[in-house]
Amino acid sequence: MAKIKLSASRTPTVATEFRFGKNSERAVGANGELNASSKKDLWNQVMAFTAAASAGQVISESAAQQAAAVTKRNRELLAAAHNDPKAHRLLGEKMAESLYITGNREGFARLLLTKVEVQQGAIPRFPVRLKNVTAMVATSPTKVQPQIVRDKWLTPPEVQLIVRPFVPENEINQSQGDVLAEKFVEAQEALMVTEDRMVINMANRYVGLENDLSIVVGQLTPFTLMQVANNVTRWGLKTPYCLMASDFMQDFIGNSEFYSAMDPVARHELLLTGQIAVAYGMTVISDAYRHPEHKVLNRGEFFVFADALTLGAYSDRGAIKSDPISILEEKIAGRGWVMRETWASALTGGRAVAKGLRV
Repeated sequence: MAKIKLSASRTPTVATEFRFGKNSERAVGANGELNASSKKDLWNQVMAFTAAASAGQVISESAAQQAAAVTKRNRELLAAAHNDPKAHRLLGEKMAESLYITGNREGFARLLLTKVEVQQGAIPRFPVRLKNVTAMVATSPTKVQPQIVRDKWLTPPEVQLIVRPFVPENEINQSQGDVLAEKFVEAQEALMVTEDRMVINMANRYVGLENDLSIVVGQLTPFTLMQVANNVTRWGLKTPYCLMASDFMQDFIGNSEFYSAMDPVARHELLLTGQIAVAYGMTVISDAYRHPEHKVLNRGEFFVFADALTLGAYSDRGAIKSDPISILEEKIAGRGWVMRETWASALTGGRAVAKGLRV
């Protein structure tokens, strides 16, 4: 049990072996980059690759090595967990460990915000670069509270994020699919995706406070993108990240102005974390590669963020914790776990975020 690695993939193909058609060449070359004949062709390849990743059809080589024979093994692990209390507990701990690693690799919240370490017995204290500002504090997984900050420290409340992946006994006995991987995806939605949605909710509350909402009519262009970025840079702030909904990817292909303004990411390992391009010093990130239930942006939405030190912070008190649950708690025959993490997050300045919306 100590060497178990879990994956949320759905009968995927290794990226270096993936083909867009039965008779086509491999999508990824030996150097780990997408095969393309031109920048426009590369954009088309990026779109097709991220769509395949979103559908669970392709994963990186490292993930594929971890996921070898995963469906058969996961069924065996569930059966072992059903009969052995120790295996039941260990399997939940390994799932929690994999969820934490995935959240740090793919989560937008953990990429955009500064991590603050919190010791046992202490409370989260986030630094505030500018005093007398309105901070946005996450007070629950779905609620955001504005707070005037007059000190150089902010003490947001800690929120418990909890998920209860449970597999009924009939599903263990009858399912031909990878039930454990499906439960992993569900747990991701309750933990990593909730973290990301909290950040998006806080960013939305800033609209109109320091930076006005920018309306985009029709196709996105480099000019309209930079108009939104200018709402942040005019305050003397850097803009390292732009977070976009998946529907904007079509604009990159349909507008030749983007060919000279944006450099699409070619390395498949970066694409699988959502990084699709670099433009005007910004890394453009999309939720296009995610499972449909893991997308956090509505169609037509995009945000430009300042650097993490200016934008805000989060704390998580370390790993995700897991405890086994069974028929005694759920009153249903089966096996499952209750997984939880302690999370605090806040955005500490409205100048650090600007939003664009296509209508």
